[in-house]
Amino acid sequence: MNLENSSIAPNDVALLQSVLDAWCRHQKISRKDATAEAKILINEYRRGVRSQIGLIDALAKQQ
Repeated sequence: MNLENSSIAPNDVALLQSVLDAWCRHQKISRKDATAEAKILINEYRRGVRSQIGLIDALAKQQ
């Protein structure tokens, strides 16, 4: 199975969106300027990270 092209379940999309929204509010950046952060979240999701804390930690490490 090619994970790069695998789909993301709707509940997981909602999780990724909520984490990205919270990150953008905290960092005071717009979502349209957060493409690097969105890529990090998707990559972490594909690696198996499914918790808000784990996803936020991944963003914090990249800062």
